Amino acid sequence: MGAAELRIMHDDYRRTAADLAYAQTHFPGTRTTEHLNHLVGTAHAELYGASPRRASAILRFLSVEYPRLIRRNWKPLAISAALLFGATALGYLLAHVNYPLARVFIPEALRDGIGDSIAQGQDVREAMSALAPTISAGITVNNIQVSFTAFAGGMTFGALTVYALVTNGLLLGALGGAFATAGESLSFWSLIVPHGSLELPAIVLAGGAGLMLARSLLFPGDLPRMASLRAGSGDAAKMVMGVIPLLIIAGIIEGFVTPTGIDPVLKLGFGAVMFALLSAYILLPGRSRD
Repeated sequence: MGAAELRIMHDDYRRTAADLAYAQTHFPGTRTTEHLNHLVGTAHAELYGASPRRASAILRFLSVEYPRLIRRNWKPLAISAALLFGATALGYLLAHVNYPLARVFIPEALRDGIGDSIAQGQDVREAMSALAPTISAGITVNNIQVSFTAFAGGMTFGALTVYALVTNGLLLGALGGAFATAGESLSFWSLIVPHGSLELPAIVLAGGAGLMLARSLLFPGDLPRMASLRAGSGDAAKMVMGVIPLLIIAGIIEGFVTPTGIDPVLKLGFGAVMFALLSAYILLPGRSRD
């Protein structure tokens, strides 16, 4: 319907509702009253009911509205990225400066296997080959858990969101620094980058959505906190919806690309291409005015 038709429908609805009220008062139980009641009920459903979930609406959301949503909420996403990658840099530095401290952030299975071999200066290639599937799958599962913890953590005024982002960044950085110390950076990052090029942005998106919830609770303005949360939760929920397909695609890559014997440099190149495609998807669609 065009704008003029919508205005006419709105006016007709108000007049019909007034007629219904008059008929119910002066002519209750008549066919006229029943007819007007049916008209008003149908029109109310059209005006105030939820729009149906058509395939075209879902396609438009994914192709146009979701990239716009990301660009519109770039500030919480920038904070989320700073927390995650700042902690990664810190973990990487700690692995070089104080490995016993960095060791705390490494899971026990990796700590007792590769981690201690690295700390003792032993050749880690054999251990690396044995534990490569464990490293890749373990970090993937961890990233999925972190993504949803980071989003739900917004309900704790952002405390759990910050914790999830920082601890995950420290884990990744500590592992990367430990392998760099052993001269195995290429082998390690070739296990992480192919699917991490999508998983890490997914964590940033989930963390940004959690920070959006936290912002609604911390800075409600003139609204009660719950009303502010309801107002801000719509965009946050839409934001985290985009995390799911990213994690699914990353899981497929982790299953079919990461464990293969492809040259590590090619794996890094594949990850770079995936990240470039994701960046183009975020930055380009929906820039023209409707």
